[in-house]
Amino acid sequence: MRRPIGWWLKHLDGLLDLGFEATLGVQDVSRRQWQILNGLSEGTPPSELLASLTVFEESGGVHEALASLVERGWLHSGHRMDRNIGTAPADASDAPPIDATGTSRGETSETPLVELTNEGRRQHARIAEEIRAMRTSVTEGLSADDYRAVVTGLARMAENLERRLARSSR
Repeated sequence: MRRPIGWWLKHLDGLLDLGFEATLGVQDVSRRQWQILNGLSEGTPPSELLASLTVFEESGGVHEALASLVERGWLHSGHRMDRNIGTAPADASDAPPIDATGTSRGETSETPLVELTNEGRRQHARIAEEIRAMRTSVTEGLSADDYRAVVTGLARMAENLERRLARSSR
């Protein structure tokens, strides 16, 4: 029996979650920790990255993920860092704590307050290889064109439904 697209979407989403949990669990890293490591590694500004993750605060503990990455020595945080050279002041013991946006509480500066350490970069590279292997297994049997067509089709369906819902809510 052919199943509708909604069934496949939910089924795939659940399997992707299980795949990420299994892959990251072996690495002793949570999904939120991975999202932080990967985003920072890709150059996403910390304030933008952390703000985008606050939607998960109830279920995933962004603050806990940040704290554990700092504790492991994979992130440096808690004070202003020079954006150009990526170094921190020698004494930051009196620095204000960061909030979920990556800035110190009460501050609106765009200057990042979290960055990957050398160990964080090494760990990210190691874990990224495992994530790549998982993603490769997910798309096995699909050509690059097939994959693009699936993603493009899903994006189009989402846009169509968003447009329809916007019209009906007026």
